[in-house]
Amino acid sequence: MDDDADNPSADRLPGLTLRQLRHLVTLAELRSFTRAAQALSISQPALTASIRQAEFLLGGQLFDRSSHRLTLTGAGALVLPLAERLLNVARLSFNDMSLAVTQGVQTVRIGLIPSVAEKVTAHLIALQAQEPSVRFTLQDMANSDLIEAVQARRVDFGIGARERRAADAGLVCEDLFRDDIIIVMRADDALASHAQLAWADLVDRPLAVFVRGNVADSLLRTAEEMGLELNVAFRMEYTEPIYALVRNRLAMAIMPRLYTEQLHDPGLVVRALRAPHVKRGIALLATADDARSPQVMLCRSWIVNALRVAPSADEAPGET
Repeated sequence: MDDDADNPSADRLPGLTLRQLRHLVTLAELRSFTRAAQALSISQPALTASIRQAEFLLGGQLFDRSSHRLTLTGAGALVLPLAERLLNVARLSFNDMSLAVTQGVQTVRIGLIPSVAEKVTAHLIALQAQEPSVRFTLQDMANSDLIEAVQARRVDFGIGARERRAADAGLVCEDLFRDDIIIVMRADDALASHAQLAWADLVDRPLAVFVRGNVADSLLRTAEEMGLELNVAFRMEYTEPIYALVRNRLAMAIMPRLYTEQLHDPGLVVRALRAPHVKRGIALLATADDARSPQVMLCRSWIVNALRVAPSADEAPGET
């Protein structure tokens, strides 16, 4: 008897199988029933029947068979990345289950923003030395992608910047520490003689920031509150192009301090911003449920205990 019949609230999975998803993705890639059937080592009629069953279960046509070349319908184009994502999760999960059975270990999949990698890895290595049943993989990504990856369960948890969108996505945020927003400038800049700079010192100077993240929005909001107008002239994707702008006197850079911990350029210096100090919160991001393996929960607790720093008394409203 079906257990779900006794439990009306139980989640019911549709009849769509991983095999059918694999058929769908392969056909979308090869755009030919003949070539896809050969690649899948099945007959062409069997592939056709599988695709038709998938279309029936999903409620619409996925492939346009009317033209000389097989193409995806609009619905098919929307379904394809979802099918690929589900297959990837299934493959990773199968590998995890195989390792759990054959070796008694589990891989914990951790997403993180690049700037925190240096702080996190040493603690994870220490955990693995103490707990041989725990293995981990790391995937670095932009904070917006990290939030989506945690929500979609492509990673077991993430370490990134606390943003409102994380809470809006239903994620739990465990605060770890605060990261100062600082200025990077040439060592021969007239302002480099000061250990700290005021926000007013930045007026009329071209500034470079990361195109992603909330640092640019935070600094503009802070400047507006102080009645200052800042010139964000460059929005860049990566650290090195920002440093190149600074080296060539095209801009001063505003970025989180963590990004500068591996900066070894005597021609560039880091200076603090004061009145107010602006910080970003770094947090562990996870889904709200606790249906996780003991290894995942152990890894989460280990990182929180290792990285969590109590807020200092001078952390004030100017922070982000």
